[in-house]
Amino acid sequence: MHARRQERTAMQSISAAVHIQGPTVRYAEVTRDGSDVDLRRFGAETFEVDVARALWGDTSPEPLDAITATLSRIFDDTDASKAGLVLHPVDAYSFLMPLPEGLSAEERDRRVAYQAALVTNTRSPGALHTVSRPVRTAVEDGETIEWVHVLAVPQQVEARMETLFAEVPGMDTTGRILSAEAAAHLLEISEEDGTPTMSADDADEYQLAIGQYAGHTEYALTRNGSWHHAHAAQNAPTAEDQAYYAVGMLNRIGVAPDALETLVAYGAEVDAVADGPFESVFGDVPTLLDPFGRLHRIWEPDAEQPGEYVPCIGGALALSAE
Repeated sequence: MHARRQERTAMQSISAAVHIQGPTVRYAEVTRDGSDVDLRRFGAETFEVDVARALWGDTSPEPLDAITATLSRIFDDTDASKAGLVLHPVDAYSFLMPLPEGLSAEERDRRVAYQAALVTNTRSPGALHTVSRPVRTAVEDGETIEWVHVLAVPQQVEARMETLFAEVPGMDTTGRILSAEAAAHLLEISEEDGTPTMSADDADEYQLAIGQYAGHTEYALTRNGSWHHAHAAQNAPTAEDQAYYAVGMLNRIGVAPDALETLVAYGAEVDAVADGPFESVFGDVPTLLDPFGRLHRIWEPDAEQPGEYVPCIGGALALSAE
């Protein structure tokens, strides 16, 4: 599954991402060269343990050694300069928080750490490993606010995550990406020509991706081609539930359901979507978010369920854009 170029330009960025879902670890590597994005490799490995639970210490950590060896084999000949882990919102603490614009890096980190400890009911902020990314800015009560997304895990969980890449030399492997953010980065790429999407006029253009999994449903919203919001629901087993939570998320941030230009779905349970509830609420039904259709490639990917590769391919895109 390799499509390699012999020459690299100064503008070229090569990144990889690993997505954990139960016992399955999926991976992808992409090249970003200006506005062109190429898929270099992808694949999946399945183990005998729920990987996320092993990382959290709920099961024996011994199988993590096998995963470490597998990632070493997969990325043995990689040209990627960085790789990261893509995590579902049920496998990490995930939340959005507002921050005043113009904070110093130190004050920003202090506030993120404090809020993470508060949200997770952790006694000491230092007991958590946090990663924060700006999502959008807004003017509220005359003040410019920066909305930031935070991913947090206990330090011991982060230490286990780091060991997964222990035998992969020469790469920055500190990236941690929310699966919904990864999906949003795929929505930034036009399916027609593989270029960044943009609103054709001054009107806001929203796209919603719904990630459907056995244990949860996740939502990624973009505005004019950029990640705008994310949400997750653990109790949404039916299409009616999923549509209900989607409308609730949109209402909270002041976006009308009929403002959606695109409605797509991805994930392990994407085939279980029922059309009726979505069509009655949004006037449309979700179509498959096919990650392969949005990337340049000189070979045809062989994947039975392309929607399951959205997090790892989108995660690699997110890292390549940094």
